[in-house]
Amino acid sequence: MLKKLLLLLSLCFFCVLPAGICSAEATYPITESALTRLDQIFDQLAINNNQLLTELQMSNQDLETAQRQLEEYQTKLMQSQKELEELKAQLLTLKAESTQAKTSLQAVQTSLQKANESLNKYEKEVQSRETKLKIERDIGWVVAAIAIFHK
Repeated sequence: MLKKLLLLLSLCFFCVLPAGICSAEATYPITESALTRLDQIFDQLAINNNQLLTELQMSNQDLETAQRQLEEYQTKLMQSQKELEELKAQLLTLKAESTQAKTSLQAVQTSLQKANESLNKYEKEVQSRETKLKIERDIGWVVAAIAIFHK
């Protein structure tokens, strides 16, 4: 019975104890000014958090815009590279055509030079023939004149 009584007294003792003594958390007294200061700090933290969230959203939007621009620039770069390759191919074609035209021009110039030489040679022959004909004509006139006067 004594045990039961002791057990009962122990139970009563624990029930009468304040809740803070039995609880696992420690409690601390706080002044009203400290509580006000903590409220101000929490309010400022909430404002800072909202500003940071807004800046994060703006940064995300800026990042998305930059990514879109990067994709556009990459597309333009690929198009420019394709155009550059096409222009390089055209340049090679034009170089080949230019070389061919230069060769043809040289052949034409050579032919023209030969034609000029041939023409000059022909002119000399014509002049030589004309000179011979004039001499023969003059000799013929002289012979005719002598023949007419000797009769």
